[in-house]
Amino acid sequence: SQTDIPDMRVSVLTITDNDKELAEKAAKNVAEEVWKRRYEFYVRHPSPMEALKLALEEPEGPIVINETSDNPGAGTPGDGTHLLKAMIEINAPLSCFGFICDPEVVEKAHTAGVGRFIDIRLGGKTDSYHGDPIETTAYVKSLTDGRFIQSSQMNKGKKVNLGKSARLCIGNVDVIVCTKKGQTLDEQVFLLHGIDVTQYKIVALKSENHFRASFAPIAKKIITADSPGLSSYDLCHFNYKRVMRPVLPLDHL
Repeated sequence: SQTDIPDMRVSVLTITDNDKELAEKAAKNVAEEVWKRRYEFYVRHPSPMEALKLALEEPEGPIVINETSDNPGAGTPGDGTHLLKAMIEINAPLSCFGFICDPEVVEKAHTAGVGRFIDIRLGGKTDSYHGDPIETTAYVKSLTDGRFIQSSQMNKGKKVNLGKSARLCIGNVDVIVCTKKGQTLDEQVFLLHGIDVTQYKIVALKSENHFRASFAPIAKKIITADSPGLSSYDLCHFNYKRVMRPVLPLDHL
């Protein structure tokens, strides 16, 4: 949990048939086992750059990288730039990102039209915690209304409306930008913009688990990238002020 409250600890609830002594014994045994295995509960995922390097080592694609720390399904802004910035920096061929929320950039792309270059400040509009805006020049490849029918087993057949959207080319990276935020559940948002993910080496998206129903069958490998963000696995990214210290994993115990 990321809840910043004084008593943020593991709790053991034991239920018996009016046997208080047995309940106390069972709770103590479980608590001791939890403490003994305490370091097994913390799983570290690679940073965006580490995830990309791992993806490039794979002989075939698509390699799906899910940006777990900015998962709109968990209430994040959906305009985080940590992973996208790393992708643009390494400029790996056959890379796509679907998608980032930025209504301002979408409007600029629609105003300019397909086939034009535009100067943009992409993402990072909600806060700096999820990454700063990416200042770059992008080529407007395609424009859409952001509407499609979901094909994933997660709400299959649902009508999705992400608002006016655009596919921008930034170096070798195809970036889908939408007006509304949301986690990517299937390949439909890519297909809408003319991207066949099976033909790409790296496919990046914002989600934690729901995307797997559609992407696990087609991905050669899935790599979870973690970085600062409201849905990060790394609790050390958060600025706790009220929790009693010391406490794991913020302190070594």
